[in-house]
Amino acid sequence: MRYAVIAAALLATTAAAAQEQTRTRPAGDEHRASDEEPYHDAPGVTPIADPIRDTANAPDQRVRLSGFLRTRGDFAHNWDLGRGPTPSMRALWPTPYATGAAANTQTNVDMRLRLDVAIDVGWGVSVRGRVHALDNLRYGSTPDGDFSGGVVNQRGTDRPLDLRQLYGQVLLPFGMLTAGRMGALVDWGTGFFVNAGNGIDDDFGDVGDRIAFTTPLAGLLWTAMYEVSATGPSTEAVRPDIRPAFDLDPKDDVSTAAFAISRWDLPATRQRRLAARRTTFNFGLVASHRWQSYDLIAGDEPAMRSAIPRDLAAWVADAWVRLDVGPMTFEAEVAYVDFTIRNPSLDPAARLDIALTGRQLGGVARVDYRGGDRFFARLEAGFASGDDRPGFGARPGSTTARAGDLDGIQFDLARTPRDTTVNNFRFHPNYRVDLILWRRIIGTITDAVYIRPMARYRFGPMFTVEGAVITSFAVEANSTPSGKAPLGVEIDVGAMYEQEHGFFARLDYGLLLPLGGFTNVVSRVEPAPAHALHLVMAWRY
Repeated sequence: MRYAVIAAALLATTAAAAQEQTRTRPAGDEHRASDEEPYHDAPGVTPIADPIRDTANAPDQRVRLSGFLRTRGDFAHNWDLGRGPTPSMRALWPTPYATGAAANTQTNVDMRLRLDVAIDVGWGVSVRGRVHALDNLRYGSTPDGDFSGGVVNQRGTDRPLDLRQLYGQVLLPFGMLTAGRMGALVDWGTGFFVNAGNGIDDDFGDVGDRIAFTTPLAGLLWTAMYEVSATGPSTEAVRPDIRPAFDLDPKDDVSTAAFAISRWDLPATRQRRLAARRTTFNFGLVASHRWQSYDLIAGDEPAMRSAIPRDLAAWVADAWVRLDVGPMTFEAEVAYVDFTIRNPSLDPAARLDIALTGRQLGGVARVDYRGGDRFFARLEAGFASGDDRPGFGARPGSTTARAGDLDGIQFDLARTPRDTTVNNFRFHPNYRVDLILWRRIIGTITDAVYIRPMARYRFGPMFTVEGAVITSFAVEANSTPSGKAPLGVEIDVGAMYEQEHGFFARLDYGLLLPLGGFTNVVSRVEPAPAHALHLVMAWRY
């Protein structure tokens, strides 16, 4: 609200100034630079004539706000499965430090405000942005006071606002041009690989600094994109007086180029076709290439002696199809990642001529059935390739895993023979199939095969229930803490309440029955069941 008031004040001030200039300037002189403007005749300033179209008077100019206020609550019991630590003396899930693993009950409540702004200038020109406020701020995490028992106030956070996206769009006679910091390249697909993080319960999202162009041709959408994924030091490192700062050397940049072809119906269009029982076929193909020649360790002086020849090259391909036939939908998506790092060294003085490679494959297949407006059922199966190193590699960090550990890096250049491959495919963490095993304990789906039947029933316009059973196995048995492939069976049930005017609530309960993959072989302790409660409340606008 405060920023809306400020914006309104600025607009009012601008309008008042414009009216004043109109009263004092001769007719037909509205677009001349004011003689009082100190820069109107400065060297290098090119005068601009009257605009072709006066966008300020466009009848369709408007500002649209959307988003939500989200509050989430979690109750976790026995998420370390009561099987003791791994050989690296780490629990599968962090345990309470005061009450110990015996109690093993934890809670969390957090919040987020999302504000999506769309400024439609008119005539196909718009500016769009996304801001998160108090993003995942945990309740009670900022007490204002030295003695927590007497706290009556919460202090402000160091980063209350997070500008996630800001980009412009223009509809040209031959396509749509988009530039800026934006979300995922594509909106179609299952979301297991490319995911913008638009969901109410999402915590992650693909955001990049990109220039993209989309044009319709032959009934298809054709998209080309260039992304500056990462840059090295700028001219500010050697000449702080230069403004704006330039990229000091493009050779250390990480760049990505992508191309996509799709036939994709908007959700509203698809819903109309489903209601009419019309057959609909959608598909999409994406190919991208990423490269980097040199690298520089953060904090090092930008000089040739500190540059690391990296020679990174990565190729990605993704294919998605969906067919709606009567009450049935058949959908599948598969993605492949192929990368090579010629020199994985982190020391510019020690070049490692040992190529680090990856060949990763993942996919999802679904069959949906719609029994009228109330009943929905889905059978889903997913696959993510694995690596034969210990640990799943979902959140590897920089730790080398030992046999029996849950996670760790998936290569080892120090051992003999060297392990120079990273072949575990990782699903996008926003793609959630359960409450406990993949979402919480492991972190995301990787090195796995799972099967997930689910059903949903709507009792009325506002109340819905659903249930799912997820059975999971590891692709590489070496990745599990026990060396066995069966991971667990999870049963999740949920209830949803949704009002027409913007309020949404969902409560889920999950029960994980761990299998032999989590047995503590050293201590001979079998894993125990884990429980979860997950509540989401959202005020949408």
